Amino acid sequence: MIYLSIQIKLIIFSLIFGFLFSIILDIFYKLVRNKGKVYSFVISFFMILVMTIIYFVGIKQIGYVIFHIYSIIAIVVGFILYDIILKMIEKR
Repeated sequence: MIYLSIQIKLIIFSLIFGFLFSIILDIFYKLVRNKGKVYSFVISFFMILVMTIIYFVGIKQIGYVIFHIYSIIAIVVGFILYDIILKMIEKR
């Protein structure tokens, strides 16, 4: 059983990770948009590999936690939160 404090840290980390990953994807898309398909595929593969390693190192540092479904939900909420904040900024 995982302590509640560790679960809260995992959810917060996953939420922030989803938010930052969405930002990185936007920047990445702008950089790779006009490049060749092979180049885009190779760079995309390495970017996802690096981000996955960063995520799993992060959850390891939190306390050797197990990857749960609520981790995925928090990452998705981070993605959605980024889009909401971006739309709010564009309206102003």
